[in-house]
Amino acid sequence: MNTLDIKPVKLIAAVLYHPEADLEAVYQMMADAFSNLDFKGSFFPFVESDYYGPEMGEGLLRGVVSFEGLVSPGSLAEAKVKTRELEDKLRQAGGRTVNIDIGYLDMFKVVLASFKGRSNKIYLSDGVWADWIMHFEGGAFKAFVWTFPDFKSGIYDPALMNIRERYKKQLRK
Repeated sequence: MNTLDIKPVKLIAAVLYHPEADLEAVYQMMADAFSNLDFKGSFFPFVESDYYGPEMGEGLLRGVVSFEGLVSPGSLAEAKVKTRELEDKLRQAGGRTVNIDIGYLDMFKVVLASFKGRSNKIYLSDGVWADWIMHFEGGAFKAFVWTFPDFKSGIYDPALMNIRERYKKQLRK
């Protein structure tokens, strides 16, 4: 396959944060690292897991954002390493105040990056794994058995559809 056949993808992030964190500062840091945000979805209580509770506290919220610039899907590992640096800059008392699951959306799927490997994840580089969490079929995003429960619930579907429409317009330009 010729690399010219590989279309750029829409960079997104699932942002999990503690309500005391400065979300506007997080947005600015992400914009400085990647590109300006062109979509900020609604944030919802993160109640599906207590995994982050011991480190980040209670009352966590999560939502999906996207960035103006399109990127190569091959840049995902590098982007994940950058988000770890951002998370570290925002630490308080040793714990994270924000968790940024960077990823991308294209016409067919949603992929998030992770530092944790599992049977459904594909290794990229630098300790980063690609987690294909949703696919687009029949006009809607569909979850897999391994998809995060909050994504599986459909609460982010309106945001993902909005981002997908933005992406389609960008590809036409």
